[in-house]
Amino acid sequence: MNIASNGIRLHVADQGKGAPAIVFLHGWGASTRTWEHVIAALPPGYRTVAIDQRGWGSSDHPASGYSLAELADDTEGAIKALGLERYILVGHSFGGLVMQRFALEYPRDVAGVILLDPMRTDEWPPVNAARHATVARAQRFTAYGSNVARFGITRLAARSHFCRSARLSGFLIRLAGAKGEYLADRLNTEIGKMAPQVRPSIAAHWSAPRFYRGLLAHLSAVPATVTEMHQTDPIRAMPVVVVTPGSSIPIQDMSKFGPQSRQVIAENSQHWIHLDEPDIVLDAIRAMMAAAAAETTTVVGSR
Repeated sequence: MNIASNGIRLHVADQGKGAPAIVFLHGWGASTRTWEHVIAALPPGYRTVAIDQRGWGSSDHPASGYSLAELADDTEGAIKALGLERYILVGHSFGGLVMQRFALEYPRDVAGVILLDPMRTDEWPPVNAARHATVARAQRFTAYGSNVARFGITRLAARSHFCRSARLSGFLIRLAGAKGEYLADRLNTEIGKMAPQVRPSIAAHWSAPRFYRGLLAHLSAVPATVTEMHQTDPIRAMPVVVVTPGSSIPIQDMSKFGPQSRQVIAENSQHWIHLDEPDIVLDAIRAMMAAAAAETTTVVGSR
């Protein structure tokens, strides 16, 4: 379904009943579909809401308006439109950063926050000057990807994941050079982690020129985003679980996430934890739902 939020149209996958609801927000390059296997494994009594952020999936791709505040406002507008009264926030990567911003701005009805390898602001410019060149390269590569997508090469690269004998696509990928081969490898590796039934739509998403335009818009907003969040306050009003992949260095100072925060290490995961070890994500959601239910019972019993 599509809803109006913050002046744009957002695509939302809303299913089930119950409270608190679980609100999912993906990272760069993803969409609501990357959550489907996690949502399907949750008990039927849970209400789940997955949102395509602006610039991704089936939501609008405006030319501007990619500040963290605007993205958090998008989420708040979607939650209001759906009439959610209490909810748990689950955010992956950059989506985790948006959920942190949301929890600080709109804490009243948030029962808890689960962050899956959230973007670490100290690893990005302007905090880390050495990463300026990395961001510039990413922007150039994204522009390159947009050009390649216009000629259909990324579509053929993604399709080759489903048709191993696609010699034409392999030839065109090699013709695109080292960058084209790298892009194809990244597409096929990540698509291969996803459930078979969602792979065609993900491949189509990652093969379209608008995908690269959305990525470029988000990359361009990185300096302002990092400046906004690097010195932000911790989340004090609710519990926070940060899931860090085994492929990354564990977070040494959890105090910046809040006094009720804790870290879980997903030993066998890389960045896409919900694809590599979905059971860890499911356990975190179930535990937070149980804690929210216990809190509600305590409050009601004390009246």
